[in-house]
Amino acid sequence: MRGLKILKEIVLVVVIIGVIAGGIYAGLNYFAPGTASDQVTNTRPKPTVKKKKTIQLVAVGDSLTEGIGDGQKQGGYVGIIKDELTTKQTVKTQTQNYGIAGETSTQIDQRVKTDRSLQQALKKADVITMSVGGNDLMAVLRQQMLNLNEADIKKAQTAYLGHLTTLLQDVRQQNTTAPIFVFGIYNPFYLYFPKMTKMQTAVEDWNSASAKIIEQQKNSYLIDICDQLSKGEKLTTQKKATAKAASDSSSDKNSLIFTEDNFHPNHSGYQVMADDLYQVMMQQKNKWLYR
Repeated sequence: MRGLKILKEIVLVVVIIGVIAGGIYAGLNYFAPGTASDQVTNTRPKPTVKKKKTIQLVAVGDSLTEGIGDGQKQGGYVGIIKDELTTKQTVKTQTQNYGIAGETSTQIDQRVKTDRSLQQALKKADVITMSVGGNDLMAVLRQQMLNLNEADIKKAQTAYLGHLTTLLQDVRQQNTTAPIFVFGIYNPFYLYFPKMTKMQTAVEDWNSASAKIIEQQKNSYLIDICDQLSKGEKLTTQKKATAKAASDSSSDKNSLIFTEDNFHPNHSGYQVMADDLYQVMMQQKNKWLYR
């Protein structure tokens, strides 16, 4: 009987020790990160994100996409951004340019709806760029250059915003995933007619309203080129502070505008457009550069 009693005591001690040990192990796992069980989980390989070997960039729009004014005949911002992506990101970049000078938002949209070649290009695009709106506004400004009517400009802007919304939606129907980068417009007469403040106000309001429409569309972004191309320089903080004073003289020349028409960007202007586009594209690189 004494032996049986001793055996029971031994079993009881073992059970108690087991309970205590189990509690300690559980506590360590609960309170201490990096314990054995966690280490096993943390050693699992993370999925690798790889850069695409080739990027398809499709540009659609008006004369700024076509590259009118590029004295070096490199295709305007489309040719420049191709070189920048190839060089800076070491990724093969293929571009297709569907820009046609003089087209308004409705004319561009009509091509998106009917041009089979453009539709197929959009479907395969990793990146879509667009220049639109300048001709819509200029249709009003040309008629009222010296006597701008704010009510007429506002009416034209309201109509344009509806057209822009439809255009972006029609492009998105062709491609549901590629980011769309849309250039704002600028005032090529800013330095030549500094007293025509209504024109600059019209351009700025046009861009602000367009930005709101673009932000409402999925994966779409505005490229703001108004200050730089209107004022003819890459604005530093110091230059921004003195830009207004500099613009007071109509003898200033816009170094980013094509001198033969005083309207379209020259090669340097297109370089500014491409640089701004590249900067915004890289902010969204996970949406087009990686697979």
